[in-house]
Amino acid sequence: MNPITEHRFLLFSRLTLIFSLLVILAGSLVKATGAGMGCPDWPKCYGYWIPPMEEGKVQWQAGKDFQKGAIIVYENHLLVAKEDFKTSDVFDAGQWDLYKKHDYAVYKSEHTVIEYVNRLCGAVLGVMVLLMLFFAFPYRKVQPLVFWGTLFSLVLILIEGYLGAMVVESNLKPIKISIHLHTAFLILMAVIYTRSKVVNAIVVESAVYKSVKKYLLISIVLLLVQLFLGSLVRQEFDDFRLAQYLRESWVDTSVWRFLTHRSFSLLYAAVTGVALYQLYEAKVKIFAAKAVLVLIVLNILSGVVMGYFEVPQVVQPLHLMLASLLLSYSCFLLYGLKEKEV
Repeated sequence: MNPITEHRFLLFSRLTLIFSLLVILAGSLVKATGAGMGCPDWPKCYGYWIPPMEEGKVQWQAGKDFQKGAIIVYENHLLVAKEDFKTSDVFDAGQWDLYKKHDYAVYKSEHTVIEYVNRLCGAVLGVMVLLMLFFAFPYRKVQPLVFWGTLFSLVLILIEGYLGAMVVESNLKPIKISIHLHTAFLILMAVIYTRSKVVNAIVVESAVYKSVKKYLLISIVLLLVQLFLGSLVRQEFDDFRLAQYLRESWVDTSVWRFLTHRSFSLLYAAVTGVALYQLYEAKVKIFAAKAVLVLIVLNILSGVVMGYFEVPQVVQPLHLMLASLLLSYSCFLLYGLKEKEV
């Protein structure tokens, strides 16, 4: 393969991976701050490509120009401009349609900014994966998995965008949020798998190859279960926030979900520890293995902070980001593993 093509593919696959992680981080910030409806429509925001940064922009005013599709908050309803017009001195209901996809009609500038950044990261991610696909095209005959893996990643990202729209239109229905999040994890796994076909393999002795691979595979399965349990805890905490429970009561009120998530982390850490120890014994010195160990410790510590310090708002997205990085490095180890040839 042409070295320039390979370099560019690796560059854009790395950028695709980075923006996949940023989308997860931005999404977790949206959830932690309750900014999910900061833009009530999709893909625009209040009918604009550049979101309104002040409340007056989304309110009716006399003598103001509105473009077709612009959305305002009026008497606790969202109204959509039927066409381009300039308002008169008196509100004319005939110029507006009621927004029918949901009934959420609250404007908060900080929520709008957070949600817009989330969408912006998703848009850049789409551009990165298209460039990744462009440079994967030459691989279609010599390494077809590189091309088809990239194409699969693109499909997942398109589905993720569609799910994002469904989340907004459902007014943040919990099950759709969870599907949206876990699709992001699938994107991470798909991009790393595709990238692993081009980067240098992690070569281990035949005597330990099967055992290391087995424990890494079990580790990732356990991590995915742990991520699912974490999404249940997050969903329950969201319910508590909406019900205006005090943060210091969240963990005690959650009971079995939080305790199950916390206890399961010990099983995951133990299995992953076995895999890392075998890599150490096999004298495999690679940054990803050290990163997994450090991330496990940091993830457990962030969980302890949430459990004993009233679930600080800033720690929730950090906890999810650490878990996402953990999944990324674990997949890198598993996909890159190769048995040493005799």
